[in-house]
Amino acid sequence: MTSNDFNALKYYEKTEAVLNGTFLADRLNDHHYIKLYNLNSFYVEVFFDDRSHLITHLRAFDHTFFVLPYLNNLQIAV
Repeated sequence: MTSNDFNALKYYEKTEAVLNGTFLADRLNDHHYIKLYNLNSFYVEVFFDDRSHLITHLRAFDHTFFVLPYLNNLQIAV
């Protein structure tokens, strides 16, 4: 599956596919709590409303540019 294939899926198919992914990181923006997952060859962001805690949307991408916001909170244990 590619990121374009994922984005074409129905909502429930997307949420099911994310369950097979690997959680990588999370972050907050103004109104969303966002979790980042890796699904083989692409990434998926899951957006949760910060008040209702419901998923508002999911976005798949394969360009690492969109991973940069997560690097600010990255902590490496040594």
